Amino acid sequence: MRKHCNRKRRQASPPMLVNRGIQNDKLELAERQVVEAFSGGWATTEHFDAIAAMRNVLWVAATYKDDQQAINLCEAMRIPTANMRARYEKSGRLGASGPELELMRAFVSFYRDWWMRQPVALYVAASNEVDRVLSETQEVTA
Repeated sequence: MRKHCNRKRRQASPPMLVNRGIQNDKLELAERQVVEAFSGGWATTEHFDAIAAMRNVLWVAATYKDDQQAINLCEAMRIPTANMRARYEKSGRLGASGPELELMRAFVSFYRDWWMRQPVALYVAASNEVDRVLSETQEVTA
């Protein structure tokens, strides 16, 4: 009679380096395009939402990993996002000043590099957490 192993096979997910590396050109172009939309003056609320989502997901993951450099950058990104929100409420247009654009470009580069070194499970967990919190706040405001 043959022995049976109790080991359970789990489906392995490739590391973020592999997942991101396969689609890196497309993802990096989209992330940089968001910043260039603010630079060119044709940014929409979708571009603002994309920057805010990137910041929120990175913040949750960096807090979990206790990565002070990433947390500090996310804190610094609060300034341009708050300024852009205030400008939008005042004038109805989205834009950014020179220093804000430099910070956003640095943020997008850091975001890409940081996620290349992290497991996919961390990204999924952080993204799910941000989605959960956003859906809860929308339910409360509705």
